[in-house]
Amino acid sequence: MIFSRTWDWDSLETLSVPAAGLAAHLERLVGQDPDERSRAGRLLYCEVANQGHLYSAAAPCVDALTGLARAGTPLTPQAVSLLESILNARNAGVRAGLEDGSVDVTDYCRSEILAALPQLLSHADGSDAEYFREVCYLIPQLADSSDEVVGFLRESVATLGGELRKVAADALEEAEEVVEEGHMP
Repeated sequence: MIFSRTWDWDSLETLSVPAAGLAAHLERLVGQDPDERSRAGRLLYCEVANQGHLYSAAAPCVDALTGLARAGTPLTPQAVSLLESILNARNAGVRAGLEDGSVDVTDYCRSEILAALPQLLSHADGSDAEYFREVCYLIPQLADSSDEVVGFLRESVATLGGELRKVAADALEEAEEVVEEGHMP
């Protein structure tokens, strides 16, 4: 797993696995084996956003996953689910160290996910229903920062049918509330 930034692994105080272990779990999260992806997703959830609490290890995980997406590698539904858990988590003031300073984890994760949004949406064409659902769970809370979110959901509602149309319609309703109110309902 390639990280685009050089992280100060000692600054990630809540990290319970070695840095190499984190990279290995991220590789399994985007791998071919669905059972391995599920196990990796559960373990990584505990490392980055357990029970709604955001942890510093979220920053390098987002770095690795969004880097893959921006490079054109489609993420797995489990990886998108992990990104959604990170966006939903809260813990003000959490920082992650870098070789040349540190970042606010909440701000860093949101901006990196927004930067990878075009690639995430491009793979959500409905051909992989599980991936599409996870993207629809992820993106409503980004609607206040990206016009692309509402457009994508409107197009999905107009072109898809059945359960995927319903998932897109529910996400569109949430996204429109975010645009109107500036936060998730």
